[in-house]
Amino acid sequence: MEKEPQVLYLDGWIAVIVKPAGLMVEPDRLGHPNVQDWGEEQWGGKTWAVHRLDRPTSGLLVVARKKTSCSRLMEQFEKRQIGKRYVLKTSGVLPGGEWFWEDQLEKRSVEFRSVVVEAPLGQRASMRGLSQSETEAEVELFTGRYHQIRAQASHRNLPILGDEFYGGEAWPGEGIALHACYLRFNHPQTGEMMEYRNYPDWYIPSVR
Repeated sequence: MEKEPQVLYLDGWIAVIVKPAGLMVEPDRLGHPNVQDWGEEQWGGKTWAVHRLDRPTSGLLVVARKKTSCSRLMEQFEKRQIGKRYVLKTSGVLPGGEWFWEDQLEKRSVEFRSVVVEAPLGQRASMRGLSQSETEAEVELFTGRYHQIRAQASHRNLPILGDEFYGGEAWPGEGIALHACYLRFNHPQTGEMMEYRNYPDWYIPSVR
């Protein structure tokens, strides 16, 4: 494994890590390096991926180390009790200030992509963004669709840097310029609120 995850928190129930771009979260049939296998090698015992990040996307991820903590965390995700935000960088010009994108997204599994379609096709995909500059923004998803941020940005001719699969320009960074920067949840055992922020070196956050 070229670059390992950075561990921010670890106990017997969960781990909070920063996943590097290029690393898969779950095992696949081709045996690519992934977070679950890495965690089991590092800590022993079984690990479970509670949520996903695309392979070229970096950022914050919570991993369960017990089946009980996995089910409790997944319940928080299902009830929309988890706080999650991303930062992105594009070569286009983003709207100024706060903005909202809402589309119908259709997942095309054979092509490994999502595309914007007209209702009643697809599923509602909604997000809120706050621009940091003409090319950088922090975004919050209201829905969790496959490749949602990447597909909605590309549909507006604002593909993410490095995301050539969705029409983005090549860039010198690793993976694509999309990073899960904020994560908030309740600890599955203690109930304590856990809150983390992490930004990539290509993004300078404003004071929030």
